[in-house]
Amino acid sequence: MWVEELFFTRLKITQKVLNTRVIVLRTAQSREAGPPFDACHIKRPPVPLMGMKVPRLSHALACGLALSLLGCGGDGSNGISPAGTATQQLVFMWAADGHVGPAGPDVDYEIALINVDGTDFKQLTSDGLQKFLPHFSPDGTKILYTKFLAGGFSSPQAVAEIAVYDLSSGQETIITNGGDNGYGTWSPDGSRIAYLRAARVGPATTEPTTIVTVDVDGSNPQVVGSASGAADDWVWGDIAWSSENWILFVVGQNSADGSFCNSRVDKIRPDGSARTQVTDGGQTCTPPDKEAIGDADPGWSNDGATIYSSRGFAAVPAGLPPTSLVTERKLYAFSSNAWVSNKPETDLSLPSEPACVEGVPKGSPDGQSITLFRMCYDGGAASVPGIYVTDTTGSYRRFVASGFGPDWNPLAPRS
Repeated sequence: MWVEELFFTRLKITQKVLNTRVIVLRTAQSREAGPPFDACHIKRPPVPLMGMKVPRLSHALACGLALSLLGCGGDGSNGISPAGTATQQLVFMWAADGHVGPAGPDVDYEIALINVDGTDFKQLTSDGLQKFLPHFSPDGTKILYTKFLAGGFSSPQAVAEIAVYDLSSGQETIITNGGDNGYGTWSPDGSRIAYLRAARVGPATTEPTTIVTVDVDGSNPQVVGSASGAADDWVWGDIAWSSENWILFVVGQNSADGSFCNSRVDKIRPDGSARTQVTDGGQTCTPPDKEAIGDADPGWSNDGATIYSSRGFAAVPAGLPPTSLVTERKLYAFSSNAWVSNKPETDLSLPSEPACVEGVPKGSPDGQSITLFRMCYDGGAASVPGIYVTDTTGSYRRFVASGFGPDWNPLAPRS
């Protein structure tokens, strides 16, 4: 039984196998494909946290990852991959043991590289300890990620720290301590790292989630801010640092009765000033016994003007029974300006197959593309679970590889 930790900072879940299955399609260029994919659903019993009755929630985007590597990108698209993306490179989470199934504490996620056209796969780590959400440094020489020194994501015994991997030497350095740190992100100049303390990636805690910045070696810690625990500021998660020197984060919001409502996006300066609400997370609250809705996994465009988000809705993805607990998550885009009523937002769902689960979006260095995780249940043309790229209008989906948590190399691929 998968028992995920309370909401954030990634919208976590308990998972079970559904009767509905998503088949991993085999493409002409693919040498290997995993067995059929199992979707997942959740239960959301209430658990106490910070004196409130709050639900356990889902990490919807981690359900049923295809963790055996598919080779070159299959068609799985509604258009042609734009010119200039073939030589771009991604870092992502990959299961070296070929595991296929729900994300959880026992999955051996390693860090790997691949070109956007599906070529030149390279596994970087292989120590059997779980890694989570990697990011290239701005100069392309290092990779930052959450590393589980014990247990794994949502494990009650989890010990998680921030790690930095040097690409030239192949050496990894742990730069934090305390055991519940995660979701590291680089400053625009690469001189600082922000991460979440009390990140809720393992054992339950009543300590407020806190954004901390440090030098690359972990020294000189500075607190940016902490969640207050109030209904509209219950817990923070999913941080990202922009080229314009804003730190983006997701804010979990509770209803008046203490149950989880939805999650929105805020931003703050690294010195803790100018906190600004960017979205409201949508107009509705999470229905009982459903996965969490609202914003999650936000990523910046290269110029810092646009934010891409995984927006959850109180609807079941196409291909699942109406009683399913899984909820749709759509790729959304909006400006980084302050939220106002009726602020424009753009739904970037694939027009031919919009009712899926999409998330962890990241804008490309050239401003032309977005990488994301995608999982559909209806057997459509772009239903292969895994990492995709699209353009900034969302007009197609091009499959890259099976895995999770992709991010771009800001420089050309390294040999």
